Amino acid sequence: MPQQDRHKDRTIPIEFTFYDKLDCLPVKERCTVVLLTCGNATIKINSHIRQLSSPCVLCLSPYDTIEIIHSENLSAKSFHFDPWFIKACLCFDNLDDSVEIDAQYTYDRTKLYMFTRHSEAFQGIISLTPQSYIHINELLLMIGAETYSQSDGFWTCRIRRMLLQLLNSLYDIYVDQRKLKVFEAPENNNPATVCAEYIGKHYAEKVTLEQLCDLVNLNRTSLNQKFKSQFSCTCMEYLLNYRLKISQELLSNTNMKIHEIAENCGFKYDTYFIRQFTAKLGISPAMYRKNPLGYSAYEGAKIHKL
Repeated sequence: MPQQDRHKDRTIPIEFTFYDKLDCLPVKERCTVVLLTCGNATIKINSHIRQLSSPCVLCLSPYDTIEIIHSENLSAKSFHFDPWFIKACLCFDNLDDSVEIDAQYTYDRTKLYMFTRHSEAFQGIISLTPQSYIHINELLLMIGAETYSQSDGFWTCRIRRMLLQLLNSLYDIYVDQRKLKVFEAPENNNPATVCAEYIGKHYAEKVTLEQLCDLVNLNRTSLNQKFKSQFSCTCMEYLLNYRLKISQELLSNTNMKIHEIAENCGFKYDTYFIRQFTAKLGISPAMYRKNPLGYSAYEGAKIHKL
């Protein structure tokens, strides 16, 4: 049931469930964030069989169908909200790109794609690391506590702020996991996406163009055309850029030696790694390691953007 505001004569279209067993989902006229905190489950979601293992998040909309096939030690908490609780102009009727809305609200709508744009490849399930789980769980606990306590007249403002933080965090994880450049419905049938996902899993190994062509049953020219259309680079350029991005993370966050980073990123020789890193980013790995924040791969002006 919507929350009755104890401080004003109004109802707020949100609900919080501390102990959700997933047996009453989805919720009508709500987007739902479900945090699986314990156990695992096999579910049938939109006619697809999927495994849920804690910790993970399940993003649902009223358009989804979900059936619990099997569960073990299942425990979850969930938060349900109407899109307009984020922005007054948003509703389920205008969450599709075909409906024009003011440009200033498009980013908020984009974050709801996790809930509304499900495909065979992505059914709203986002895996969490222990670190991300702690952050997401903390935000949900604070949202739940404020939902029930309504500590003062500004309780809805605090929940909205925390919900936006939650959605921003989930969206970052979602985009990172899916390696998305565009949103496409038949993701698992898209040759470029199939190869990109393969690269994401096997970048540390030997990956050849012939392997990728065989994977999707295309010749080199056709596969590169699809990569250029989706990622603005060829297949092997994507592989090199992906390996270099991983190397940046290792340079920034570990004490691994240069030759170890090269090996773990799929480079056979550290000299080749150093040469490619310097050529692509405009700075050597050693110099980058000294000041990774000052040489951001994504925004800094002192380094070429991958």
